[in-house]
Amino acid sequence: METVLFLNASQFVLILTRITAMMVVAPMFAGRIVPIRFRVFLAVLVATLLMLHQEPAVYCFQNKVSWLDTGFLATVGSEFLLGILMGTTMLLFFGALQVAGTAMAYAGGISFPVDGGFLNDAATPVATMFYVLGTAVVFLTGGHLMVMESLLESFSAFPTGTVPALEEWFRALPVVFYQGFQVGIHMALPILTVVLLAQIGLAVLNRVLPQLDIFGMSFAVNVLAFLFVLSLTLGTGLMLFQGEFRSVWERFFVF
Repeated sequence: METVLFLNASQFVLILTRITAMMVVAPMFAGRIVPIRFRVFLAVLVATLLMLHQEPAVYCFQNKVSWLDTGFLATVGSEFLLGILMGTTMLLFFGALQVAGTAMAYAGGISFPVDGGFLNDAATPVATMFYVLGTAVVFLTGGHLMVMESLLESFSAFPTGTVPALEEWFRALPVVFYQGFQVGIHMALPILTVVLLAQIGLAVLNRVLPQLDIFGMSFAVNVLAFLFVLSLTLGTGLMLFQGEFRSVWERFFVF
């Protein structure tokens, strides 16, 4: 009886390890924007529900049924690594929002002050706004359900106690980072282009009318151009991010 209870407890620990590892890193569940109690409650609830549909991983124990068994500890490490990999994929792609927001802020001349209210790291107010709006768009379009569905399906594709081949996924991480950076630049490109054209126009005006205070005008022109173009392209940029996020996730984590 004690052995059966221990095997079920070890199964719960393995499932909880994979889920917790993903939630620690994944931007939609990590950061200051999500309370720690909510993350703990969600991880424990999902692990409890999954444990009812999983058979105890007896084969992960090599020497004896114990918490310190080398086979069990190695299995815990593999579960943790798989969860971290799934969360890191989201984290790298969500960097597109910070890339776009930071590039826009510096181009528009409003890169100060720094703000880390919703992120773990300090960021410009524009980057924080894009992070919050991007997270909201992913939730509104069911992206969080897609992530949780992939997490649940991973237990069918790779049951606890099995070690999946992670080499291909590790090689794909630079590709995800590149795609996220590319999406961020595409989101910021309209504002960067308009601000550059405005600066070129001010430079020409300074040559024609040197008596004007062009330097004093440049800040106001940059801010106005930034706000005007942002109001026109914000929705399109966020939908571009959401579509690419769904495409990347389905490419790597639909089992």
